[in-house]
Amino acid sequence: MYTTAFSMQEDTMVENGLYVVKRDILEIISSLGGDCDINYGNKRPVFCCLKDNKVDGLYWAIPTSDIAHREDKQKTFYPFCLSRPDSDLRSCYYHIAKTTKDALYKISSCYPITEKYVDHEFISNNKHVIMRKQQDIVEIRRKMRRILSMESKRPNYFPQHITELKNYLIDELHQNVLNEVAVTLEQEN
Repeated sequence: MYTTAFSMQEDTMVENGLYVVKRDILEIISSLGGDCDINYGNKRPVFCCLKDNKVDGLYWAIPTSDIAHREDKQKTFYPFCLSRPDSDLRSCYYHIAKTTKDALYKISSCYPITEKYVDHEFISNNKHVIMRKQQDIVEIRRKMRRILSMESKRPNYFPQHITELKNYLIDELHQNVLNEVAVTLEQEN
């Protein structure tokens, strides 16, 4: 179940919370040459695993899905990746969190996001879904650090073009700050 209205205010995103993204972010990924599930992604919640530690207003999101909806070929690929040794980057591509049903976190499909591109909170039983199991949070963060480390060594290594999107969003955040300063200066004069 999704809420019908959601107004993002500055610093309102909750770490480890699930959100539904606006289609706009997927269109930006595509326009930058990245590959994303644009046909279905506007209904996919994302796990906001952490705030970027260098850029205010930038978050890292991981697409999630219900494993039950996956094809058999995919269902066999996930355990293959998860069983790889830690030295193999493929071991970090996915994480399965066990709650009332198995949820797949597609860590290698992570992307940066800002609040501007969040449509609304993902709601279940009238509550914002927030991952609370510390073991899963720690493991997802560990895997994400590995994915982002590879991305920093080889920009746009992953199909969604993480580096290109990050640069785009950072430019947009900087432009917003400049616009706010200009408005403030104009109001003072």
